[in-house]
Amino acid sequence: MLRITAAIAIISFVLACKKSSSSPPGSNSHSDTTAVSIGFVINPLQEGRAIPADFTGLSFETGSLPDTTFFNPSNATFIRLIRGLGQGVIRVGGNTSDKMFVTDGAIDRFFSFAGATGWKVMFGLNLGTGTPGAAALEAAYIYNHYSDRLLYFEIGNEPDLYGTNGLRPPGYSYTDFRKEFDIYYDSIKRLTPDAVFSGPTTATHTDTWLVPFARDEHSRIGLLTQHYYKMGPAGNPSVTIGRLLNGNTGINSQAATMAAAAGEEHLPFRISECNSVYGGGENGISNTLASALWTLDYMFNLAEEGAAGVNFHGGGTGPYTPIAFSQRQFTARPMYYGMLFFHMASAGRLLKVTPEGGMPDMINITAHAAAQQDGSLLVTLINKDTVHSAVVTLAAGDHRWINAALLRLTGPSPSANTDITLGGSSVQTDGTWTSLQQENGTITAGNTCLVKVPAGSAALVTLK
Repeated sequence: MLRITAAIAIISFVLACKKSSSSPPGSNSHSDTTAVSIGFVINPLQEGRAIPADFTGLSFETGSLPDTTFFNPSNATFIRLIRGLGQGVIRVGGNTSDKMFVTDGAIDRFFSFAGATGWKVMFGLNLGTGTPGAAALEAAYIYNHYSDRLLYFEIGNEPDLYGTNGLRPPGYSYTDFRKEFDIYYDSIKRLTPDAVFSGPTTATHTDTWLVPFARDEHSRIGLLTQHYYKMGPAGNPSVTIGRLLNGNTGINSQAATMAAAAGEEHLPFRISECNSVYGGGENGISNTLASALWTLDYMFNLAEEGAAGVNFHGGGTGPYTPIAFSQRQFTARPMYYGMLFFHMASAGRLLKVTPEGGMPDMINITAHAAAQQDGSLLVTLINKDTVHSAVVTLAAGDHRWINAALLRLTGPSPSANTDITLGGSSVQTDGTWTSLQQENGTITAGNTCLVKVPAGSAALVTLK
Protein backbone atom coordinates (compact mmCIF):
# COMPACT_ATOMS: atom_id res chain seq x y z
CA MET A 1 0.00 0.00 0.00
CA LEU A 2 1.21 3.47 -0.88
CA ARG A 3 2.01 5.95 1.85
CA ILE A 4 2.42 9.73 1.69
CA THR A 5 5.64 10.82 3.27
CA ALA A 6 4.84 13.56 5.77
CA ALA A 7 8.26 15.12 5.50
CA ILE A 8 10.21 16.55 2.60
CA ALA A 9 12.57 13.95 1.21
CA ILE A 10 15.04 13.60 -1.61
CA ILE A 11 14.02 10.64 -3.71
CA SER A 12 15.94 9.18 -6.62
CA PHE A 13 14.15 8.96 -9.91
CA VAL A 14 15.17 7.06 -13.05
CA LEU A 15 14.06 8.19 -16.50
CA ALA A 16 14.70 6.97 -19.98
CA CYS A 17 14.12 9.77 -22.49
CA LYS A 18 14.81 11.39 -25.81
CA LYS A 19 16.57 14.70 -25.29
CA SER A 20 15.98 17.67 -27.55
CA SER A 21 16.85 20.56 -25.25
CA SER A 22 19.63 21.58 -22.90
CA SER A 23 17.42 21.12 -19.81
CA PRO A 24 17.23 17.58 -18.48
CA PRO A 25 13.77 16.00 -18.49
CA GLY A 26 11.90 16.40 -15.25
CA SER A 27 13.70 19.55 -14.21
CA ASN A 28 13.36 23.31 -14.46
CA SER A 29 16.11 25.88 -14.62
CA HIS A 30 14.95 27.38 -11.30
CA SER A 31 16.63 25.61 -8.37
CA ASP A 32 14.89 23.11 -6.13
CA THR A 33 16.84 20.56 -4.14
CA THR A 34 13.97 18.96 -2.23
CA ALA A 35 10.86 17.09 -3.20
CA VAL A 36 7.60 16.21 -1.49
CA SER A 37 6.44 12.62 -1.85
CA ILE A 38 2.74 12.00 -2.56
CA GLY A 39 0.61 9.16 -3.88
CA PHE A 40 -2.52 9.29 -6.04
CA VAL A 41 -4.92 6.40 -6.51
CA ILE A 42 -6.95 6.02 -9.71
CA ASN A 43 -9.85 3.62 -10.21
CA PRO A 44 -10.09 2.81 -13.93
CA LEU A 45 -13.29 0.81 -13.40
CA GLN A 46 -15.30 3.80 -12.12
CA GLU A 47 -15.57 6.00 -15.17
CA GLY A 48 -17.34 9.33 -15.02
CA ARG A 49 -18.75 11.59 -17.72
CA ALA A 50 -17.11 12.02 -21.08
CA ILE A 51 -15.60 15.47 -21.64
CA PRO A 52 -17.46 17.05 -24.58
CA ALA A 53 -15.40 17.22 -27.76
CA ASP A 54 -16.09 20.96 -28.10
CA PHE A 55 -15.36 21.75 -24.44
CA THR A 56 -12.58 24.22 -25.34
CA GLY A 57 -13.61 27.68 -26.43
CA LEU A 58 -12.37 31.16 -27.22
CA SER A 59 -14.26 34.42 -26.69
CA PHE A 60 -13.73 37.67 -28.60
CA GLU A 61 -15.14 41.17 -28.57
CA THR A 62 -17.74 42.01 -31.21
CA GLY A 63 -15.68 45.15 -31.77
CA SER A 64 -12.97 43.06 -33.43
CA LEU A 65 -15.24 41.99 -36.32
CA PRO A 66 -14.87 45.17 -38.41
CA ASP A 67 -11.06 44.77 -38.44
CA THR A 68 -10.41 43.18 -41.84
CA THR A 69 -7.00 41.93 -40.69
CA PHE A 70 -8.26 39.91 -37.71
CA PHE A 71 -11.09 37.49 -38.47
CA ASN A 72 -10.01 36.85 -42.02
CA PRO A 73 -10.02 33.44 -43.74
CA SER A 74 -6.57 34.21 -45.15
CA ASN A 75 -5.03 34.26 -41.65
CA ALA A 76 -3.51 30.79 -41.89
CA THR A 77 -1.51 31.03 -38.64
CA PHE A 78 -4.53 32.12 -36.60
CA ILE A 79 -6.56 29.29 -38.08
CA ARG A 80 -3.82 26.73 -37.33
CA LEU A 81 -3.57 27.90 -33.73
CA ILE A 82 -7.30 27.46 -33.21
CA ARG A 83 -7.45 24.11 -35.00
CA GLY A 84 -4.50 22.93 -32.92
CA LEU A 85 -6.77 23.00 -29.87
CA GLY A 86 -9.09 20.39 -31.39
CA GLN A 87 -12.82 20.97 -31.73
CA GLY A 88 -14.24 24.01 -30.03
CA VAL A 89 -16.58 26.98 -29.85
CA ILE A 90 -15.90 30.60 -30.81
CA ARG A 91 -17.99 33.10 -28.89
CA VAL A 92 -18.39 36.69 -30.13
CA GLY A 93 -19.68 39.13 -27.53
CA GLY A 94 -18.13 41.09 -24.68
CA ASN A 95 -18.81 44.69 -23.72
CA THR A 96 -18.69 45.91 -27.32
CA SER A 97 -21.58 43.64 -28.31
CA ASP A 98 -23.88 45.96 -26.36
CA LYS A 99 -22.63 49.06 -28.15
CA MET A 100 -22.73 48.22 -31.85
CA PHE A 101 -24.23 46.30 -34.73
CA VAL A 102 -22.04 44.59 -37.29
CA THR A 103 -22.23 45.05 -41.06
CA ASP A 104 -23.15 42.14 -43.28
CA GLY A 105 -19.66 42.22 -44.79
CA ALA A 106 -18.01 41.84 -41.39
CA ILE A 107 -20.38 39.00 -40.52
CA ASP A 108 -19.57 37.25 -43.81
CA ARG A 109 -15.84 37.57 -43.24
CA PHE A 110 -16.09 36.30 -39.67
CA PHE A 111 -18.18 33.24 -40.52
CA SER A 112 -15.88 32.44 -43.42
CA PHE A 113 -13.03 32.48 -40.90
CA ALA A 114 -15.01 30.36 -38.43
CA GLY A 115 -15.72 27.86 -41.18
CA ALA A 116 -12.01 27.54 -41.88
CA THR A 117 -11.34 26.69 -38.22
CA GLY A 118 -14.11 24.11 -38.09
CA TRP A 119 -15.40 25.62 -34.82
CA LYS A 120 -19.05 26.49 -34.21
CA VAL A 121 -20.18 29.96 -33.07
CA MET A 122 -22.04 31.63 -30.21
CA PHE A 123 -23.03 35.13 -31.34
CA GLY A 124 -23.95 38.04 -29.05
CA LEU A 125 -26.76 40.46 -29.97
CA ASN A 126 -26.99 44.09 -28.85
CA LEU A 127 -29.37 44.47 -25.92
CA GLY A 128 -27.52 47.32 -24.22
CA THR A 129 -28.00 50.06 -26.85
CA GLY A 130 -29.93 48.22 -29.55
CA THR A 131 -33.55 47.57 -30.42
CA PRO A 132 -35.50 44.31 -30.74
CA GLY A 133 -36.10 44.98 -34.44
CA ALA A 134 -32.45 45.58 -35.25
CA ALA A 135 -31.39 42.48 -33.32
CA ALA A 136 -34.00 40.42 -35.15
CA LEU A 137 -32.70 41.56 -38.55
CA GLU A 138 -29.08 40.80 -37.59
CA ALA A 139 -30.02 37.39 -36.24
CA ALA A 140 -32.06 36.59 -39.35
CA TYR A 141 -29.16 37.46 -41.63
CA ILE A 142 -26.75 35.29 -39.66
CA TYR A 143 -29.10 32.34 -39.42
CA ASN A 144 -30.19 32.46 -43.06
CA HIS A 145 -26.59 32.44 -44.27
CA TYR A 146 -24.68 30.51 -41.60
CA SER A 147 -27.03 28.27 -39.62
CA ASP A 148 -24.66 25.34 -40.18
CA ARG A 149 -21.93 27.16 -38.22
CA LEU A 150 -24.12 28.67 -35.51
CA LEU A 151 -24.88 27.17 -32.10
CA TYR A 152 -26.56 29.93 -30.09
CA PHE A 153 -27.50 33.59 -30.00
CA GLU A 154 -26.85 35.56 -26.80
CA ILE A 155 -29.11 38.48 -25.91
CA GLY A 156 -26.96 41.07 -24.15
CA ASN A 157 -23.68 40.82 -22.29
CA GLU A 158 -23.48 40.83 -18.47
CA PRO A 159 -26.92 42.43 -18.00
CA ASP A 160 -26.55 42.14 -14.22
CA LEU A 161 -24.05 45.01 -14.49
CA TYR A 162 -26.28 47.30 -16.60
CA GLY A 163 -27.38 49.27 -13.55
CA THR A 164 -23.78 50.17 -12.69
CA ASN A 165 -22.14 50.54 -16.12
CA GLY A 166 -24.53 53.16 -17.47
CA LEU A 167 -26.50 50.98 -19.89
CA ARG A 168 -29.56 51.13 -17.65
CA PRO A 169 -30.65 53.26 -14.67
CA PRO A 170 -29.37 52.30 -11.21
CA GLY A 171 -31.46 49.55 -9.67
CA TYR A 172 -31.91 47.63 -12.93
CA SER A 173 -33.05 44.21 -11.78
CA TYR A 174 -33.39 40.65 -12.97
CA THR A 175 -37.11 41.24 -13.45
CA ASP A 176 -36.33 44.21 -15.73
CA PHE A 177 -33.89 42.11 -17.73
CA ARG A 178 -36.30 39.22 -18.11
CA LYS A 179 -38.94 41.51 -19.61
CA GLU A 180 -36.43 42.81 -22.15
CA PHE A 181 -35.10 39.34 -22.90
CA ASP A 182 -38.60 38.11 -23.68
CA ILE A 183 -39.28 41.05 -26.01
CA TYR A 184 -36.04 40.43 -27.93
CA TYR A 185 -36.66 36.70 -27.99
CA ASP A 186 -40.15 37.08 -29.47
CA SER A 187 -38.96 39.62 -32.04
CA ILE A 188 -36.12 37.36 -33.21
CA LYS A 189 -38.32 34.27 -33.29
CA ARG A 190 -40.84 35.96 -35.56
CA LEU A 191 -38.18 36.28 -38.27
CA THR A 192 -36.11 33.22 -37.34
CA PRO A 193 -38.32 30.54 -35.78
CA ASP A 194 -35.49 28.00 -35.49
CA ALA A 195 -33.04 30.29 -33.68
CA VAL A 196 -31.56 28.80 -30.50
CA PHE A 197 -30.47 30.92 -27.53
CA SER A 198 -28.11 30.77 -24.57
CA GLY A 199 -28.21 32.93 -21.47
CA PRO A 200 -28.30 34.85 -19.25
CA THR A 201 -24.53 35.50 -19.88
CA THR A 202 -24.29 37.26 -16.52
CA ALA A 203 -21.05 38.48 -14.95
CA THR A 204 -21.80 37.19 -11.44
CA HIS A 205 -24.99 37.17 -9.32
CA THR A 206 -25.38 33.42 -9.77
CA ASP A 207 -28.07 32.98 -7.12
CA THR A 208 -30.10 36.11 -7.87
CA TRP A 209 -29.93 36.19 -11.68
CA LEU A 210 -28.78 32.89 -13.19
CA VAL A 211 -30.81 30.55 -10.96
CA PRO A 212 -34.15 32.34 -11.50
CA PHE A 213 -33.36 32.75 -15.20
CA ALA A 214 -32.90 28.99 -15.54
CA ARG A 215 -36.22 28.46 -13.80
CA ASP A 216 -38.15 31.10 -15.76
CA GLU A 217 -36.60 30.85 -19.22
CA HIS A 218 -35.48 27.23 -19.52
CA SER A 219 -37.94 26.55 -22.34
CA ARG A 220 -36.45 29.42 -24.37
CA ILE A 221 -32.76 28.54 -24.15
CA GLY A 222 -30.58 25.61 -25.08
CA LEU A 223 -27.60 26.48 -22.87
CA LEU A 224 -27.19 28.14 -19.47
CA THR A 225 -24.23 30.55 -19.39
CA GLN A 226 -22.33 32.81 -17.07
CA HIS A 227 -18.89 34.47 -16.90
CA TYR A 228 -16.01 33.98 -14.48
CA TYR A 229 -12.78 35.81 -13.71
CA LYS A 230 -10.43 34.42 -11.08
CA MET A 231 -9.52 37.85 -9.63
CA GLY A 232 -9.24 41.54 -10.37
CA PRO A 233 -9.34 44.23 -11.35
CA ALA A 234 -6.05 44.58 -13.18
CA GLY A 235 -3.72 46.82 -11.21
CA ASN A 236 -5.07 45.80 -7.82
CA PRO A 237 -2.23 44.82 -5.42
CA SER A 238 -4.17 41.68 -4.45
CA VAL A 239 -3.65 40.29 -7.97
CA THR A 240 -0.66 37.95 -7.62
CA ILE A 241 0.70 34.72 -9.05
CA GLY A 242 0.30 33.13 -5.64
CA ARG A 243 -3.39 33.94 -5.59
CA LEU A 244 -3.85 32.75 -9.17
CA LEU A 245 -2.37 29.36 -8.32
CA ASN A 246 -4.07 28.97 -4.95
CA GLY A 247 -6.96 26.68 -5.79
CA ASN A 248 -10.24 27.15 -7.67
CA THR A 249 -12.81 27.18 -4.88
CA GLY A 250 -14.60 30.16 -6.46
CA ILE A 251 -15.33 28.50 -9.78
CA ASN A 252 -16.05 25.16 -8.12
CA SER A 253 -18.78 26.80 -6.04
CA GLN A 254 -20.18 28.74 -8.99
CA ALA A 255 -20.12 25.68 -11.24
CA ALA A 256 -21.88 23.57 -8.61
CA THR A 257 -24.70 26.12 -8.41
CA MET A 258 -24.91 26.31 -12.20
CA ALA A 259 -24.93 22.52 -12.46
CA ALA A 260 -27.81 22.27 -9.99
CA ALA A 261 -29.85 24.97 -11.75
CA ALA A 262 -29.14 23.52 -15.20
CA GLY A 263 -29.80 19.96 -14.09
CA GLU A 264 -33.15 20.92 -12.64
CA GLU A 265 -34.22 22.10 -16.12
CA HIS A 266 -32.29 19.46 -18.12
CA LEU A 267 -29.95 22.02 -19.64
CA PRO A 268 -26.19 22.00 -20.26
CA PHE A 269 -24.18 24.87 -18.80
CA ARG A 270 -21.06 26.69 -19.97
CA ILE A 271 -18.70 29.41 -18.78
CA SER A 272 -19.03 31.51 -21.93
CA GLU A 273 -16.43 34.13 -20.97
CA CYS A 274 -13.58 33.89 -18.50
CA ASN A 275 -9.96 34.60 -17.77
CA SER A 276 -7.46 35.15 -14.97
CA VAL A 277 -7.83 38.88 -14.19
CA TYR A 278 -10.74 41.07 -15.27
CA GLY A 279 -10.01 44.44 -16.76
CA GLY A 280 -7.81 43.07 -19.55
CA GLY A 281 -5.44 40.95 -17.48
CA GLU A 282 -2.33 41.70 -15.43
CA ASN A 283 1.06 41.87 -17.12
CA GLY A 284 3.51 39.50 -15.41
CA ILE A 285 0.66 37.28 -14.20
CA SER A 286 -1.91 36.68 -16.93
CA ASN A 287 0.78 36.09 -19.57
CA THR A 288 3.09 33.75 -17.64
CA LEU A 289 3.67 30.04 -17.17
CA ALA A 290 1.56 30.37 -14.00
CA SER A 291 -1.44 31.29 -16.18
CA ALA A 292 -0.91 28.12 -18.24
CA LEU A 293 -0.89 25.96 -15.10
CA TRP A 294 -4.02 27.74 -13.81
CA THR A 295 -5.77 27.33 -17.17
CA LEU A 296 -5.09 23.61 -17.28
CA ASP A 297 -6.28 22.97 -13.73
CA TYR A 298 -9.30 25.26 -14.15
CA MET A 299 -10.47 23.47 -17.30
CA PHE A 300 -10.33 20.10 -15.56
CA ASN A 301 -12.16 21.53 -12.54
CA LEU A 302 -15.00 22.70 -14.79
CA ALA A 303 -15.14 19.38 -16.63
CA GLU A 304 -15.35 17.54 -13.33
CA GLU A 305 -18.18 19.82 -12.21
CA GLY A 306 -20.15 18.83 -15.32
CA ALA A 307 -19.72 21.92 -17.50
CA ALA A 308 -20.29 21.67 -21.24
CA GLY A 309 -17.29 23.91 -21.88
CA VAL A 310 -15.45 27.16 -21.29
CA ASN A 311 -14.54 30.16 -23.47
CA PHE A 312 -11.38 32.14 -22.67
CA HIS A 313 -11.73 35.83 -23.53
CA GLY A 314 -8.99 37.52 -25.53
CA GLY A 315 -7.85 39.07 -28.78
CA GLY A 316 -5.39 41.86 -29.51
CA THR A 317 -2.29 42.31 -27.36
CA GLY A 318 -3.77 42.35 -23.84
CA PRO A 319 -1.95 40.30 -21.18
CA TYR A 320 -4.67 37.67 -20.79
CA THR A 321 -5.29 36.73 -24.40
CA PRO A 322 -4.38 33.10 -25.24
CA ILE A 323 -3.51 34.15 -28.81
CA ALA A 324 -1.94 37.59 -29.26
CA PHE A 325 -2.39 39.68 -32.41
CA SER A 326 0.09 42.43 -33.25
CA GLN A 327 1.24 43.83 -36.59
CA ARG A 328 -0.75 41.11 -38.36
CA GLN A 329 1.18 38.40 -36.51
CA PHE A 330 -0.54 35.79 -34.33
CA THR A 331 1.38 34.35 -31.38
CA ALA A 332 0.60 31.66 -28.83
CA ARG A 333 0.80 33.02 -25.28
CA PRO A 334 1.48 30.83 -22.20
CA MET A 335 -2.23 30.33 -21.58
CA TYR A 336 -2.51 28.71 -25.00
CA TYR A 337 -0.11 26.00 -23.81
CA GLY A 338 -2.47 25.15 -20.95
CA MET A 339 -5.35 24.81 -23.43
CA LEU A 340 -3.21 22.72 -25.78
CA PHE A 341 -2.20 20.43 -22.90
CA PHE A 342 -5.88 20.01 -21.94
CA HIS A 343 -6.75 19.05 -25.51
CA MET A 344 -4.27 16.17 -25.37
CA ALA A 345 -5.12 15.15 -21.80
CA SER A 346 -8.93 15.22 -21.90
CA ALA A 347 -9.83 12.64 -24.52
CA GLY A 348 -12.03 10.06 -22.83
CA ARG A 349 -14.10 9.65 -19.69
CA LEU A 350 -13.15 11.32 -16.43
CA LEU A 351 -11.80 9.19 -13.61
CA LYS A 352 -11.74 9.95 -9.91
CA VAL A 353 -8.25 10.60 -8.54
CA THR A 354 -7.74 10.40 -4.79
CA PRO A 355 -4.64 11.47 -2.84
CA GLU A 356 -3.72 8.57 -0.63
CA GLY A 357 -3.84 9.66 2.98
CA GLY A 358 -4.98 13.17 2.04
CA MET A 359 -3.11 16.11 0.57
CA PRO A 360 0.04 17.21 2.41
CA ASP A 361 -0.03 20.87 3.41
CA MET A 362 3.50 21.48 2.18
CA ILE A 363 2.80 21.36 -1.57
CA ASN A 364 0.25 22.72 -4.05
CA ILE A 365 -0.35 19.92 -6.55
CA THR A 366 -3.45 18.58 -8.30
CA ALA A 367 -4.16 15.47 -10.36
CA HIS A 368 -6.79 14.63 -12.98
CA ALA A 369 -7.36 11.54 -15.09
CA ALA A 370 -9.30 10.29 -18.09
CA ALA A 371 -9.78 6.79 -19.50
CA GLN A 372 -9.46 6.26 -23.25
CA GLN A 373 -11.39 3.70 -25.28
CA ASP A 374 -8.32 1.50 -25.74
CA GLY A 375 -7.97 1.12 -21.97
CA SER A 376 -5.03 3.49 -21.55
CA LEU A 377 -5.14 6.21 -18.90
CA LEU A 378 -4.26 9.89 -19.27
CA VAL A 379 -3.11 11.34 -15.95
CA THR A 380 -2.45 15.06 -15.58
CA LEU A 381 -0.22 16.19 -12.72
CA ILE A 382 -0.05 19.97 -12.11
CA ASN A 383 2.51 21.21 -9.61
CA LYS A 384 1.41 24.77 -8.86
CA ASP A 385 3.88 25.02 -6.01
CA THR A 386 6.56 27.64 -6.66
CA VAL A 387 9.10 26.06 -4.27
CA HIS A 388 8.91 22.28 -4.02
CA SER A 389 9.06 19.53 -6.58
CA ALA A 390 6.82 16.51 -6.16
CA VAL A 391 7.64 12.85 -6.48
CA VAL A 392 4.32 11.26 -7.36
CA THR A 393 3.42 7.60 -7.15
CA LEU A 394 0.41 6.59 -9.25
CA ALA A 395 -1.51 3.43 -8.46
CA ALA A 396 -4.69 1.84 -9.77
CA GLY A 397 -5.35 -1.13 -7.52
CA ASP A 398 -4.49 -4.39 -9.24
CA HIS A 399 -4.43 -2.76 -12.66
CA ARG A 400 -1.03 -3.44 -14.26
CA TRP A 401 0.81 -1.28 -16.78
CA ILE A 402 3.64 -2.07 -19.17
CA ASN A 403 4.42 1.44 -20.37
CA ALA A 404 4.32 5.01 -19.02
CA ALA A 405 5.00 7.91 -21.42
CA LEU A 406 5.49 11.46 -20.11
CA LEU A 407 4.96 14.84 -21.74
CA ARG A 408 5.88 17.99 -19.80
CA LEU A 409 4.78 21.61 -19.67
CA THR A 410 7.74 23.65 -18.42
CA GLY A 411 9.36 27.07 -18.35
CA PRO A 412 12.17 28.92 -16.58
CA SER A 413 9.86 29.83 -13.66
CA PRO A 414 6.15 30.36 -12.94
CA SER A 415 6.61 34.08 -13.70
CA ALA A 416 8.23 33.44 -17.09
CA ASN A 417 6.42 34.60 -20.21
CA THR A 418 8.94 33.24 -22.72
CA ASP A 419 10.68 29.92 -23.29
CA ILE A 420 7.54 27.98 -22.38
CA THR A 421 7.64 24.47 -23.84
CA LEU A 422 5.28 21.53 -24.12
CA GLY A 423 7.01 18.26 -24.88
CA GLY A 424 10.29 20.16 -25.20
CA SER A 425 8.94 22.33 -28.01
CA SER A 426 7.37 25.78 -28.34
CA VAL A 427 4.51 26.63 -30.68
CA GLN A 428 6.10 27.79 -33.92
CA THR A 429 5.55 31.15 -35.60
CA ASP A 430 3.36 29.48 -38.24
CA GLY A 431 0.99 28.18 -35.54
CA THR A 432 2.17 24.57 -35.58
CA TRP A 433 3.43 22.50 -32.66
CA THR A 434 5.12 19.10 -32.51
CA SER A 435 6.42 17.36 -29.43
CA LEU A 436 10.20 16.91 -29.53
CA GLN A 437 10.74 15.35 -26.14
CA GLN A 438 9.09 12.40 -24.51
CA GLU A 439 10.12 10.37 -21.49
CA ASN A 440 9.38 6.95 -20.09
CA GLY A 441 8.22 6.89 -16.51
CA THR A 442 9.41 4.35 -13.99
CA ILE A 443 6.99 1.46 -13.47
CA THR A 444 7.42 -0.38 -10.19
CA ALA A 445 6.17 -3.94 -9.69
CA GLY A 446 3.93 -3.49 -12.71
CA ASN A 447 1.13 -1.60 -11.00
CA THR A 448 2.63 1.67 -9.78
CA CYS A 449 4.32 4.50 -11.66
CA LEU A 450 6.80 7.00 -10.27
CA VAL A 451 6.87 10.52 -11.74
CA LYS A 452 8.81 13.60 -10.67
CA VAL A 453 7.04 16.91 -11.27
CA PRO A 454 9.25 19.97 -10.69
CA ALA A 455 7.89 23.10 -9.06
CA GLY A 456 5.89 25.23 -11.48
CA SER A 457 5.33 22.57 -14.13
CA ALA A 458 2.85 19.93 -15.30
CA ALA A 459 3.20 16.41 -16.64
CA LEU A 460 0.90 14.30 -18.78
CA VAL A 461 1.38 10.60 -18.04
CA THR A 462 -0.04 8.10 -20.54
CA LEU A 463 -0.33 4.68 -18.90
CA LYS A 464 -0.82 1.56 -21.02
